[in-house]
Amino acid sequence: MAKVAGEKPFSEVIKDRRATNNFEEVPIHAADLEKIIRAGLEAPSGYNLQPWRFIVVREREQKKKLRQAAFGQPKVEEASAVVVACGDPKGWKDGDLEEMIRLAQEHGMNDDNLFNTIRQNVTNFLGGNPGKPGGTEPTWDLWVNRHVMIAFTTIMWMAEALGYDTAPMEGFMENQVKQLLHIPERVRVVAMLAIGRRKGPDKPYGGRFDTSRTIFAEEWGKKIEF
Repeated sequence: MAKVAGEKPFSEVIKDRRATNNFEEVPIHAADLEKIIRAGLEAPSGYNLQPWRFIVVREREQKKKLRQAAFGQPKVEEASAVVVACGDPKGWKDGDLEEMIRLAQEHGMNDDNLFNTIRQNVTNFLGGNPGKPGGTEPTWDLWVNRHVMIAFTTIMWMAEALGYDTAPMEGFMENQVKQLLHIPERVRVVAMLAIGRRKGPDKPYGGRFDTSRTIFAEEWGKKIEF
């Protein structure tokens, strides 16, 4: 049986992480998997609406089918678990907003005026017409993607901190994934994360751009001094 993993320092995780192409077909300990997923659920989101939904695929036959929706990539079938990260742009209308308020009250927030303001703001923002020409609001897809990817990345880091290897994936056919996993039409499949133990050597470090190319001070193109 798989053993519960210890945790690596986060700075070490950031330095050592590589995307894994092939995995050993070994189980992931249930306690580790729960810790990994729950880490993602602690991620921040606008108004704490938590529009993410995660499907954890572990069964061999289900992973085999999912592989076909991911252009046949072997890592989907080999990984101990594949987390399919989804975003629901309308979840706030179907109870998420009121559940968020209930949880806030449960945790000591009892400002009805604040809650009424939140209801109004969320309804105006998400119930309007985001992405209209000349508008300031993001599209539904962009709004959902922003928040789901924060949680998704948190899951990835926690898996790596526990000593597992990961492969974030954007190469898949969304409609096929939806059909296989019975995902509602309005929900977007944002990314998939394969988690397990790598097979073979790790990838060499690919390097990162110099800060002069990617980091600016105060305005675009102005060199930053640390």
